[in-house]
Amino acid sequence: MQIVIFTEVSYPGFGRYAGTYRVATELRDSGYTVQVIEFFTRMDKDQLLKVIDKFVTKETKLVGFSCTFFLPKAMGWGGRSKIRKLIRTKNVEDALDETTTSPGSRVLTERNVGTEDRESNTATGISNLLFGRDDMFEIFDRIKERGNPRMMVGGARAYLAEDPPFNSEIDYVIRGQADTSVVALADHIFYGADLKVGYQKGKCKIIEEKDYPVDDFTISRIRYNDSDIIMPKEVLPLELARGCIFKCAFCSYNLIGKKVWEFNRNPDLVARDLQEMYDKYGSTGFMVCDDTYNDSVDKVERFHKAFTSLNFQPTFSTYARADMMVSKPETMPLLYESGMRSVFFGIETLNHQAGKAIGKGMDPEKIKDGLFKAKATPGWNEIVTTSGFIIGLPYETEESIHETYQWLLRDDCPLDSFSPTALTISPDSSMGLNMAKYGYQWDENGSWYSEWMTEQQAKDLAMYYSRQLVKKKRARFQFTFFGRMQNIGWTLQDFDNERFTNDESDRRKDVVQYNYLERLMNL
Repeated sequence: MQIVIFTEVSYPGFGRYAGTYRVATELRDSGYTVQVIEFFTRMDKDQLLKVIDKFVTKETKLVGFSCTFFLPKAMGWGGRSKIRKLIRTKNVEDALDETTTSPGSRVLTERNVGTEDRESNTATGISNLLFGRDDMFEIFDRIKERGNPRMMVGGARAYLAEDPPFNSEIDYVIRGQADTSVVALADHIFYGADLKVGYQKGKCKIIEEKDYPVDDFTISRIRYNDSDIIMPKEVLPLELARGCIFKCAFCSYNLIGKKVWEFNRNPDLVARDLQEMYDKYGSTGFMVCDDTYNDSVDKVERFHKAFTSLNFQPTFSTYARADMMVSKPETMPLLYESGMRSVFFGIETLNHQAGKAIGKGMDPEKIKDGLFKAKATPGWNEIVTTSGFIIGLPYETEESIHETYQWLLRDDCPLDSFSPTALTISPDSSMGLNMAKYGYQWDENGSWYSEWMTEQQAKDLAMYYSRQLVKKKRARFQFTFFGRMQNIGWTLQDFDNERFTNDESDRRKDVVQYNYLERLMNL
């Protein structure tokens, strides 16, 4: 292969990362041969070296690492949420220790990475944090032995590769959306085409999204080939949209404030993708990548028309806004008929004053009534409903949070599960840019506090209510877990009848990995 990209599936269960295959599709459409390799962090060293020896040859000029799902193994299936909480750490060793021991840990940022030698314990620890492996420098050495291809890193924590000890090993970091920039990089490496470089650290050159904007996402596709080793009837990721029309105060997403059809893919094109994946792999289930599936009635109606025109019934998980659905109840049956079977609502708070402060001002009682109405809609008993709740918002006290969770834990609650998270204030969010306006300050340790709560209180409460979540039967079948668990053989009925066990889930995941690697080595 000319290009090899290592990536990792998302857990629990088994779920592929859409971004890696979106990039692979663009490279393949541009004429390059590309091998995507899953289970990068879960393979043992001997197995990974054999994979490298098979696929990285003298023909290979570019090796990529898609790091979004690369997580330290010790962090377990809850690692992603812990990584997000690790912010503003002043000491590398403390950060690495916290990622494996503390439920309320902080993210290691580029400014915290020291200049330690690649052989030091700290360098090994940072390798684990970024790449999910503590043998990464041995992996680099083997790749270079196979023909010395250029190496690139992309994904959520790619910026960590810009600093020592990685910027002497990694040649390129791609920041942001890579649909366009990755092709420009390949053209540069293979054919000497010009390449715009934002800046350079050590030998590492940083390619920025602003120099290679993605202007054609609405007509883009993800197409798989035989070398991707798609399982029969696999639940696959599906990009519908890349952006959001809303501007929540706590959100630092850079694609907010969009117009509905400037960032949503054409429904007929999406339906074509679904039909192709059904015809090739028998896939009927999909993990939809869309920040707000129901951001307009027109969108819900158009996707309903496209999906119900197929010769099979698709099912999918997605994000949606509860307040949008409640205000437009005519969309409730359309969502079910379109195939929605697991939905994550970003309600965030049931405190009316807090909701208004962050841009979610619907009366909480109206939201509750609307959720009960949705659950009473024909078919909705088959839909797994969950919502995120942020602890630490303006005007929210421990007393009001307790009232919220008492309601969430009721047997008749229309939400099947919930996801409590301590507030993180991003400097790029409206809240981070206007701390005083929202009632926040930083303390001497870099933690926020307000007249209503401290960051540590919020973390303690989030952990406490996370432990209560196990009382909900469908808690581990929520949102994208819905598809990931199906990929290792679990059904909604298994969860409703309490047949699920962690040990059996781990066994099934190991079987999927074994079968994947066996097929990979036989390509």
